Amino acid sequence: MAGGIAFGVALCTNAGYAETRPPIKLAVFDIELDDFSAGGPIAGESAAETERLHRMTLLARQLLAQSGLFEIVDVSPATNELVKTHWLRKCNGCDAAIARDLGAEMSFVAYFRKISVMEQFLEFQIRDTKTGQLVNLSHTDLRGETDESWRRAITWLIRYRLVEPELARRASFK
Repeated sequence: MAGGIAFGVALCTNAGYAETRPPIKLAVFDIELDDFSAGGPIAGESAAETERLHRMTLLARQLLAQSGLFEIVDVSPATNELVKTHWLRKCNGCDAAIARDLGAEMSFVAYFRKISVMEQFLEFQIRDTKTGQLVNLSHTDLRGETDESWRRAITWLIRYRLVEPELARRASFK
């Protein structure tokens, strides 16, 4: 809840600003996988997991852009090794500086943590690129290792933890 409030404050500081605010430039980095399952650290990411992560990243970018709240910044020019090796989730906020260098106002890092085939977790971290401060931290648990369960988790978090709360805040300023 506190993350949502901070995120709202970061997005709109007064009524006039909230109504006329252009979309926030958001650098959405590739969704990462933190695999704690029994075979995960030994086998690493499979081709199927890599492809699923790519599809889920595209879905997240699409949903965020369609909300009208965000303009997605191209992250492909980023050359930082942590971006290329998908380790931003463990860099203590270095994503904010990378996103700032790409022209973004905020950075978006997401990862799935796989505990087992049946037990997983999805987390979103959004940081202000000027301060490096975490302005939104949202997460959900999910069951099952399928495209559908991953899609539902991403869609749910974006809709109910990012978009709808922000639209409600903006409407309250009218």
